Amino acid sequence: MQYFLISVCVLLSLVLPGKAAERAPEHVSSLHWVINTAPPFHILDGPFAGQGICDVLINVIDAHLAELDSERLVLPQSRIRQQFQRKENQCFPCMIFRPLPGETIQSEPTHFYYPHGIITTSAKAEMIKERHGNPVRLASLINDRSFRLGYPDGRHYPAVQHILDRAEQGGITLLAHTGENAPLAILSMIKMGRIDYTLEYQILHNFELAQQGTTDLVFLPVAETQGQHVLGAVGCTNTEWGQAAIQQINRVLPQVRQHPDFLQVLEVWFNDEPESAPYFELLRSRVWQTTD
Repeated sequence: MQYFLISVCVLLSLVLPGKAAERAPEHVSSLHWVINTAPPFHILDGPFAGQGICDVLINVIDAHLAELDSERLVLPQSRIRQQFQRKENQCFPCMIFRPLPGETIQSEPTHFYYPHGIITTSAKAEMIKERHGNPVRLASLINDRSFRLGYPDGRHYPAVQHILDRAEQGGITLLAHTGENAPLAILSMIKMGRIDYTLEYQILHNFELAQQGTTDLVFLPVAETQGQHVLGAVGCTNTEWGQAAIQQINRVLPQVRQHPDFLQVLEVWFNDEPESAPYFELLRSRVWQTTD
């Protein structure tokens, strides 16, 4: 009888392993980064090549996880999105932070963005402000058929996405631009008069100024996003591999967030102060203190 009980226990331990014998977490030996041509997040050519916010963020993360191999693949945003949907193992360095996993699982916040606003020409800006206020009431502007909105395909605007969706359902045409360097292509279309404005972060206007030296484009704040900010984070595919990759990234984020190279690139592109406190003071309270 004793031998029978021992045999049963051994069999059960093989068929129904306990917590101590559960499958080990997915091992991560390399980070598979996917990036797109979207300055100043990623800058692939020109005088600022390699100085995009996300370029430097990857550099610093890789330096702190030197035991892992690292590869980067440049893809269109639509392809990146499709691969996340297909559960292909990859990480995108500059996502909007969402605490609940979906197709992606995300790191703790890395930095923050000032809220989305409108980029348009100086002449159109005066007309927009006269009709729709300053800050601009986006819900009013987007239904004004004398102004055409364009934006890069695949972009999402958390605070005002419902306004865009409702406008499209009401028959308003919004131009989504696909292809390489979509943000810069959108700015070119505004300059040529093919569209009238776009919704963007202020840093794209800063990039335009840095690259061109001067510009006729202006940035206008939006009423619906006033007083808000957007947290950035690394996002990986929500698989066992992605969960393990995020665990590794989170482990070094306290050092990454305060690394001199990362702080320097943030200083380059967040060089204006639309709020009452400097960017780095707000970074400390909104990102460092809430997560470290």
